[in-house]
Amino acid sequence: MKLLNIFCFLILFQIPNQANNLEHYIMQGDSAYKKFELESALTYYKKAFEINPENYNSLERMTKICNDLAEFYYELKEEDKAEKIVYEGVDHAKEFRKLFPDSAKVYTYLAWSFGNQALFEGGKEKIKLAHKIRDNATKAIAIDTTDYLPYIILSIYNRQIASLSWFERLFANTFFGDVPEGSFEDAEKYMLKALQIQPNIIIAYFHLSLIYREMDEEEKEVVALKKILDLPVYDFRDEFAKLKAEKRLEELLN
Repeated sequence: MKLLNIFCFLILFQIPNQANNLEHYIMQGDSAYKKFELESALTYYKKAFEINPENYNSLERMTKICNDLAEFYYELKEEDKAEKIVYEGVDHAKEFRKLFPDSAKVYTYLAWSFGNQALFEGGKEKIKLAHKIRDNATKAIAIDTTDYLPYIILSIYNRQIASLSWFERLFANTFFGDVPEGSFEDAEKYMLKALQIQPNIIIAYFHLSLIYREMDEEEKEVVALKKILDLPVYDFRDEFAKLKAEKRLEELLN
């Protein structure tokens, strides 16, 4: 009887202890993330995930950090590393949807993960993913209109679809199937909505500048690029965006 009591005590003690450890690792990961130490953040989030892979916060962090790191490696042209972690992010996003189907963030992260996956896929798979990106981002907004990220995703989706030439669209429709619709006007609308929800996002202004570049709206592009250079850095992507904006401004103004 005493042994049973001791065993029960140990089990009851272990449960809150594990919860404390999980929150500790998430906090450590968040701290590293804020300092743009993405690989360290991944290490901490993985430890939290290993404690409870079905916990909302640990799964959300794992999905997010995989996509962040994939984009970071891609900017550094370390495409093998980027591709590997992209697919890990897709797997986490799918598990996220399975466990938390009522969360808007689930569908935002699915759209985001599929968007990054599309960087490493061929034409036929890209078309399938385009539909998934649009559908999941749209569903995220239907659940929660206050998150800026699905609007950014839909904006990028529209710009990329709209930038297809008539020949590329004809070729894709002929060999790969139904190419979804997209327009630069919708791309602009969604990006401006993202900035209305969350002003002064450098990466949003950067993608807005790309929209205006496609639309041959040079004055608007210059305004967006100058805004990028004026804003403070809050995200690891911001430094990359600033460098590209500075280079593009030199091209336009000289």
